[in-house]
Amino acid sequence: MRTTLTALGTCLALGLAACAGGDDGEAATEFRAQANAICADYGPKIAVLAPPLEDVDEWAAIAADKADLLEAAVNGLRQLEPPDDLAESFGAWVTLKADALATTRELQNAGGLHDQEGVDAALASLEATEAEADPAAEELELEDCAGGDW
Repeated sequence: MRTTLTALGTCLALGLAACAGGDDGEAATEFRAQANAICADYGPKIAVLAPPLEDVDEWAAIAADKADLLEAAVNGLRQLEPPDDLAESFGAWVTLKADALATTRELQNAGGLHDQEGVDAALASLEATEAEADPAAEELELEDCAGGDW
């Protein structure tokens, strides 16, 4: 009886997941490490692609490069299997990143058409999407996935 009470006290002190035989904490840590590794790989590559200084049509090439990198990152993130308690919020965040990818392709097309209004609209949309995605990444504790142009 005393051993059972000691074990119960330890479980309450450590958290119930540790005593249930599961490794949700370890799974979440591993998942976050995998997601952060993807972001750490692609984020800097995307961030160094500076916006054009003069011609709107330069957006076609720059946005194409950004979109290709973003697409690879999103595909890598989609292959991850988050723990159940993170699945919904992670899925919503990846959807935001996929939306950013689609908008980056729109930016590419607008640049190719020399469409300044289209470029401006795509940039505004990207800014709004990232304003929503960054806090979501922070909430998921994906530090390498929040902030920047990625």
